[in-house]
Amino acid sequence: MHHSFRLTALSCAFLTIAGCSNQQMQGLKDSVTTIGKDYGMPVLCGVGIIAGGAAGYALKGNDGALIGAAAGGAIGCALGHAWQSRLQELDRIAKEENLKITTEQLTVASGAIVTAVPKDAGLVTQIEDSGMFSSDSDRLTDSGTRAVTKLAQMYAKPTETDPQAATEQLQTRRLLVVGHSDATGGAAYNQKLSERRARTVGKALVRAGIPSTSIFYQGAGSSRPIADNSDPLVRGQNRRVEIVELANEQALAMRAQAEAGNTKYLQYGTSTTAKPKANSGQTAEASQSKSAPTPVQTTASKTPASPALSAAKQVAKAEPAVDFAGKPAQAYNWTMAQNIRPKSSGFELISSARASEMPMVSCEADMPRNAGAILSMADDKPLQRRATRDYLPGYNNRVWANTVNGHLVTVSPVSILRENAQVDRQPIVQVVKDYDQNSRKAQTIKAVANTYEGESQVLYRVFASDAKTPVSCMDLVFSKGNAKVTEGALYYPAGSEAYMASFMPIPATK
Repeated sequence: MHHSFRLTALSCAFLTIAGCSNQQMQGLKDSVTTIGKDYGMPVLCGVGIIAGGAAGYALKGNDGALIGAAAGGAIGCALGHAWQSRLQELDRIAKEENLKITTEQLTVASGAIVTAVPKDAGLVTQIEDSGMFSSDSDRLTDSGTRAVTKLAQMYAKPTETDPQAATEQLQTRRLLVVGHSDATGGAAYNQKLSERRARTVGKALVRAGIPSTSIFYQGAGSSRPIADNSDPLVRGQNRRVEIVELANEQALAMRAQAEAGNTKYLQYGTSTTAKPKANSGQTAEASQSKSAPTPVQTTASKTPASPALSAAKQVAKAEPAVDFAGKPAQAYNWTMAQNIRPKSSGFELISSARASEMPMVSCEADMPRNAGAILSMADDKPLQRRATRDYLPGYNNRVWANTVNGHLVTVSPVSILRENAQVDRQPIVQVVKDYDQNSRKAQTIKAVANTYEGESQVLYRVFASDAKTPVSCMDLVFSKGNAKVTEGALYYPAGSEAYMASFMPIPATK
């Protein structure tokens, strides 16, 4: 897929020449799809002529400008035709079948060391599931069958017009179908259902004549939300089918790595329970807690409850099983993931600028996430990748612990692999109440951990498997360089209310 319906390096050169700011360039990228389906060919013809001429002039003056303009115009027109045709076909299908279809281009980032993947790596198409499948079923409805059949016929056609290039494109191209669900129901059930639905779409692609060896599918379940799951009016947007058209198998592997533990999916939680918003008339103390959580207490005496905490307890009419002397969770503005610089994926689509602007949610507004493996339509086996069992330094099944208001909290084993910062072994949480008074009676809590990887840090999110425990969940930000927690918080229940306390565990000495 040499020409993947994208403003390519030619247009990037044009934008650079024009002196656009990063914000202006992002705005232009966001409007590319709208412009492309109507004016893709003339736009890229013009961009090609201008960029080619500018490059030629820089090399050989006026003569070079003429040659460069001619070459750039030819390439730009070819790119524009493919780009415009594909987007027009998707727009036609969307209108005929009353579907909401959105697209994003995958372009290899400038400076990325990727030799086997072309600059234009692929196209991501999201189809909102508005009645495509029968309820709780992987069976397509009549309208869903028509829509998927049309999509499959479109993808069976090459975008290249040259016969030799078209043949090469169809041989190297890979299609990844990903099923997504909302968070209603169990995470494991949603993952399996979305996987079966993705496979159903994959079968339609095979029937259209696409080799099964070129098609892969995955059930992401509710692990990658794009809308608020706690809002019944919008959570249906999470029910969608994603078809990713990729240049080759190396681009497929890049896409898989980019989506595994992607911090952009922290913008929305997977809890269907609406969380109360912070009180706008909160006290100065509660307001300060937004940026400075309660410090960990390591002294023998417990911190007396603050007036704000006492008032909240009176409303809740319940004492916590273990009092960690925290703040009401609704008064705490969780900003941990905003400090994590997203890991470079090799694609321009993963934007650190966008990620830093996201109003991300804490573990208290989230639930464990479960995404399935990428499987081949040819044999239902996982995508072949060079798996590694190497650990991030300092995270090879160690015990992490500290006291919070006189109570010992332990997380072990903390087990994080180098590859995508995946969890190797699930942890357990232990709480020793009144540890500062020489109590040694521990309560053990089974847990599930999810990880989200940044360039230099990993968000390690732990959920208690049982709702009736002294700790409901915790967020720990681990440094990848020196095995320490840079930020941490645990959440605990008191009646119907949730509270947050700072938790900064340290690794136990061997």
